[in-house]
Amino acid sequence: MSSTVTARAAIVALISALLLTGLPTAAPASPTESLGTLSATLASPAADLDKHIAAASRRLEVVVEQYNNSREDLRTTRLQTARLNERLGPLTRDLAQRQALVDGLMSNTYQRTRTGPTVALFASDAPHEFVDRLLVLHQLASEEEHATEALQAAKTKVNETRRLLNALAAQQRRQQLQLNTRKATVKGEITTLKRMRAIAYGGGSRYTDPGNIPAPDYIPGPAGRAVAFAFRQLGKPYRWGAEGPRSYDCSGLTLAAWRTAGVGLPHNAARQYAATAHLDRSDLRPGDLVFFYGPISHVGLYIGGGRMIHAPEFGENVRVSSIDSQPITGYSRPT
Repeated sequence: MSSTVTARAAIVALISALLLTGLPTAAPASPTESLGTLSATLASPAADLDKHIAAASRRLEVVVEQYNNSREDLRTTRLQTARLNERLGPLTRDLAQRQALVDGLMSNTYQRTRTGPTVALFASDAPHEFVDRLLVLHQLASEEEHATEALQAAKTKVNETRRLLNALAAQQRRQQLQLNTRKATVKGEITTLKRMRAIAYGGGSRYTDPGNIPAPDYIPGPAGRAVAFAFRQLGKPYRWGAEGPRSYDCSGLTLAAWRTAGVGLPHNAARQYAATAHLDRSDLRPGDLVFFYGPISHVGLYIGGGRMIHAPEFGENVRVSSIDSQPITGYSRPT
């Protein structure tokens, strides 16, 4: 059997397996093709497989950004939990102090009136003693009332904080389960994509070699530092969930670039768009972010001349591309 026939048979078998596992075998917006239709297109197997790789890469990137979003949610929950735990300690100590104060005031009332407030009041022999004791009892009662109100308020704060902590703990368990599920999905997608890429490219790239790329013009300020950083990352591999220094995914690269400029961004493309100032294309400057697809699932760093630096997809390296190579959703500027 010739090598061409062998390769074609391997591709047919692989696509059959993909159909059984539910992986889209065309552009994400189109319905899954039947095996017979796919087999009929194998007159150009390399070109056909490249389409499947493009579709699988898009699907993987969506899942990776969902994973990143779940991780950001979990990180936020953990921060909220840590802050509440920091508050709970002082609140609990304050509650104990107020409880001791109330207990002391109640004890002091009986000590100062000996046999108890009512007996002490009516056991007075002279009118002025009656008035004096009445004033003392009023003062003690007022102090107890204020202390008791403060004690109840402290109890409410402690109980509310503990309730919130319990709710956050339950939320954290749900988010961790979602994160683990999406992580497993990503790993499954990568296994399939590796097999397809090995057949199509033999470990190489699906993009043409851009050759030597001149460094972008110097730009002063934070945007310039972000662009310079991104340029230094060219050639580093894509790795899902990574934000450097050896590898990146798309939002991890833009996060790391702007972090060198002193600006914090979330590790998720859609969240980066929500957290930054939106622009028109005519206002684009180097350092701005360009977002793709709907819902947003990819982002690149604009470097001027209609080009961006981005971490394109699994199996590829950080590279320079035209911003028009993918469907644009919007533009923004970190500040």
